[in-house]
Amino acid sequence: MLVRELMTSPATCLRAGSRLETAVQLLSAQHISALPVVDVNHHVVGIVSEADVLGEGIAVDPRSQITPPHDAEQPWHRLVDDVMTPGPVTVQENGDVGHVATVLADTGWKSLPVVRGQRLVGMISRSDILRVLGTPDVEIEREIRDEFEEIGRDAWHVSVAEGVVVVRGPRTPYQARLAKAVAETVVGVRRVVVVDFDGPP
Repeated sequence: MLVRELMTSPATCLRAGSRLETAVQLLSAQHISALPVVDVNHHVVGIVSEADVLGEGIAVDPRSQITPPHDAEQPWHRLVDDVMTPGPVTVQENGDVGHVATVLADTGWKSLPVVRGQRLVGMISRSDILRVLGTPDVEIEREIRDEFEEIGRDAWHVSVAEGVVVVRGPRTPYQARLAKAVAETVVGVRRVVVVDFDGPP
């Protein structure tokens, strides 16, 4: 699967120099975890996340303290530029979703900006990926059968269990590679196995 097939586009974003309060309102209203920050050319220059906002602190409720705190209040930063992470990691729209899933799992990030060249075109999140992983097996099987029929390989047998595709019917290494490549483009596929063909994998 390609990133462009799953991403949310257009992405909600902010221009550099925007007020931090605007970011707070957008994050809250749209139930998103991060906002890309772009320059006048729509190039991604930063990202502001829920964690960045929470890092600004919240007033202490005096009811939770035996002795009310007397620390001097720290003013909130006023601009997203002051709290954003500059030069964030981005992914190209034609990138592989599997790579994105690994990055999100390894880093704990919830989403990544998607770019075409340097220009922002969307966002891809963990929830986007999880949603397609939940595609029913019957839908995946139907889609793969349709794809095989389009290339004149409707005699190949397809079975799907929990997103894992098993293909029977290819008789040469070339056909096995073709079957695997076609099946792997279908949304929801987790892995493809081609069995019972003549010749080495």
